[in-house]
Amino acid sequence: MTETIKKMSTKPLVAWGLFFLIYIIFIFVFSYLYPYGADEYILKRDTLWGAIASYFQSYMSENARIGLLANNIILYLGKWSFLILNPLVQIVWLLSFFALVYLRLPDFNKLSDFPSMLLIALLSVFAVAQPDNTLFWIGGACNYSWSALPFFWILTWLRLEYKAKGNLNLSKKYALALFFIALALGMSSENSGPLTMGLIICFAAAFHIAGLKLKKHFWLIALGLALGIALLFGAPAMWNRLNTDIFEYFNNSSLLDKLLWHISHIHFYIKAMFLIPAITFIALLICSLDRDKPERFKNENYILAVIFAISSWILAAVLFAIPLITGRCFYTASVAALISFLFTLIYLREAYKFQAVKYCAMLAFAWAVAFTPVFAYPYLNLHRQDEARANAIAQAKESGSKTVFLIPYKYLKGPNDNLTIMFYDPVFGFLGYANYLDMAIQTDIMKEAAYLYIFSNPNVI
Repeated sequence: MTETIKKMSTKPLVAWGLFFLIYIIFIFVFSYLYPYGADEYILKRDTLWGAIASYFQSYMSENARIGLLANNIILYLGKWSFLILNPLVQIVWLLSFFALVYLRLPDFNKLSDFPSMLLIALLSVFAVAQPDNTLFWIGGACNYSWSALPFFWILTWLRLEYKAKGNLNLSKKYALALFFIALALGMSSENSGPLTMGLIICFAAAFHIAGLKLKKHFWLIALGLALGIALLFGAPAMWNRLNTDIFEYFNNSSLLDKLLWHISHIHFYIKAMFLIPAITFIALLICSLDRDKPERFKNENYILAVIFAISSWILAAVLFAIPLITGRCFYTASVAALISFLFTLIYLREAYKFQAVKYCAMLAFAWAVAFTPVFAYPYLNLHRQDEARANAIAQAKESGSKTVFLIPYKYLKGPNDNLTIMFYDPVFGFLGYANYLDMAIQTDIMKEAAYLYIFSNPNVI
């Protein structure tokens, strides 16, 4: 009998182990297949100090996001470090997402949490904004999916503060750790830091109205976030960006033009996530109108679903009016939308006894099985082109030539626009790539023009 119980208890552990192993292999394979782009050859340094100094140079001129520092260090170490770290960080991403929603880690001794984790894992790849750029590209992962971790952790802390009614006891060590996490969040992106600060202000105001007091660590963490936001928006790089041609065009455009620019971006944002923001909105609207569930406005999962739905649209809306924007900029907004979606599913399970999480996980898994080959082949094709280019460069060097003719990469369409690769071919970063190769580069001018058009109009692919 004891042996039978032991055997039964090992089955969930085996299932969880296989789940994490498959996910790690998946992230590793696609990270491996995604080649170095132009930015990698421009930002790569030969020394650790050079990599760190490059970040501070960028802070003064081009990009002040803290994720760039991790990017530069990884480029110094080599791609092998990214291939090791990225799968592990993405596992932490999954667990952090789960912890934010459930305020605990999964129970690995049971399979009751398996549908939720499976759904989160599938959505984390196929339903976030531009996964090729935000998960598998080194620079994109450091600036987007990796930088989402502080966002998860600070919001989880806020939920714990709410549960404790302001009586959460944090040691100085943990409070200081959250201070630096909040600082990193403030420097992670132009929209997630300010949104989180807005949530913290609303949280503090609600506690004040309720007559509850917040402890000193609350204000320390809020200070860390404020400092991070100040460092990001006060960076010279931010002001240099505002002086670029595209922002000058934006600032001088009419209000009508800016409103019209929203239309295509809203369409892309909703379509990219398989209509999840729209589905969530409709589901919450129907639940709001259901008079048979008067307790809905007091249900925590319903309230959080609404809060994150609104947050997702705020995160996206600040970017909608920009005339030229890549899909990856909507990454944090897409993550907030997925959090809202999961809270909505949990509420449906509670209020209507409908196993929404389970059925959505099954549907997402069926889609993933059917479309992963279509999703994967463009990456394999791009990798083969990269290998062919490496062979052409090697042959040119062996022959003693100082010039190499390189064919621009061709990009195959994925299951949809959002899942189609958008890659900055280093051939068109002539100076940085040529300096790296120590060779002159020749290519087809017509193909270059076509590439630049596609890069600036990703939805035409």
